[in-house]
Amino acid sequence: MAPDAEKTQVSFPKLRYPPFRDEVSRSPDLWLKGKRMHDGAEGLWRVHDKLYDLTDFVKSHPGGSQWLLVTRGTDITESFETHHLRGIAESYLPKYFVREAKTPRNYPYTFKEDGFYKTLKGKVVAKLKEIPKDTRSKSNAIIDSLFLSLIVLTPLSCWLCTKSYFYGAVSTVGAAYVLCMMTVSAHNYFHRADNWRMYLYNFSGFSYSEWRVSHAMSHHLYTNTAHDLELSMLEPFLQYLPKPDKPFWAQLAAIYFPVIYLFASLGLFAKLLVASIFRLDGKEFALDTLIPFTLPVWMWLASGIYFPWAVVIWLAMVLMSSLAFMVFGLTAGHHGHTTFFEGDIPSNEELDWGVHQIHTIVDNIDHSSSHFKSLTRFGSHSLHHLFPTLDHGELQYLYPMVIEHCKKFETELRMSTFFKALISQSKQLTRKRPHDFRQYFASFK
Repeated sequence: MAPDAEKTQVSFPKLRYPPFRDEVSRSPDLWLKGKRMHDGAEGLWRVHDKLYDLTDFVKSHPGGSQWLLVTRGTDITESFETHHLRGIAESYLPKYFVREAKTPRNYPYTFKEDGFYKTLKGKVVAKLKEIPKDTRSKSNAIIDSLFLSLIVLTPLSCWLCTKSYFYGAVSTVGAAYVLCMMTVSAHNYFHRADNWRMYLYNFSGFSYSEWRVSHAMSHHLYTNTAHDLELSMLEPFLQYLPKPDKPFWAQLAAIYFPVIYLFASLGLFAKLLVASIFRLDGKEFALDTLIPFTLPVWMWLASGIYFPWAVVIWLAMVLMSSLAFMVFGLTAGHHGHTTFFEGDIPSNEELDWGVHQIHTIVDNIDHSSSHFKSLTRFGSHSLHHLFPTLDHGELQYLYPMVIEHCKKFETELRMSTFFKALISQSKQLTRKRPHDFRQYFASFK
């Protein structure tokens, strides 16, 4: 079925609806194809209302070529503003200017110099000079330790299963949790310039290159809107958007959501394999797609266990890891019943991008209380969304300044606990009535 060219967004009725959002086969490639249809970039790269030809800059891009290769022909305004903090990138842009864009942007966000986000960004750059120099080294040590632990625990679990089912089961659960923590930690790295630790993300069955699009370029930049691919990829099983016609069986997801979480990583892995093999939506096969298979092979070789049993134990680990990963991810702050979603009434037709992020999150204070928790459980999540290229360990030092900045702009960085967030996301799965964010804080305080 051809996309409806006249359809508009519910929350922002002046903006066009993503053309492939409601397709059965939702993928990063299809999402990018839809953006190219609506962004008015004319095969170039759009930043605000100007078009640039970055072809000659792709190979020398400090963050790696993928960021620019996949976004050719799209509006990268939000990516550009949030991934470059120090103003260096702005000085290079004029060299690649081609012409003014012919059409208005299809996004409601502003980045005014005296607005919430741009002024906060300046304060953060200054604050970074005061953060301990070894902060990133500590994060590196944590994820490296988790990787080494996984290498030891996975074959150990196989060996223990041959000696005692009980100890084998306990070690398998432990290995699964280590896999989950390593995967969440690796998410800290694929947001940044290319590095070897981003490949650790793939051991779980997820794909860092796919998630750079669905998570970093979609969910992070257009959080909880019609352009948020992560929300649409969970449908129809998990329907987070508030819709008056949400069916009762979908509301029951407030109870059955753990089943979906359990199979999330294997489902996405299988989908990626099929798309890569048959080149669906233009998907090309990449060697890093095979990384998940290295784990069961290693378990088999290092433990000497019968190979089919190694596969069974590996599958059990992946399922449990997926469940924990999704629970941490979907209780990090964006899926609660008091946050903004497509279908709600926004506080304004044009929004400062940073203010929008504040409206879409209730931060999980339990996972932001330490460097380790922040890195391994999607902690400091509001600040991670505002400044995705910063290390999770650096974010905890920014809270006092950001909270004070929110007060200045008469907004509020809200906090919750893990269990309250878990209940809140279940309430969101049942929510049908839209919220009016013109009375945002008055309604939810």
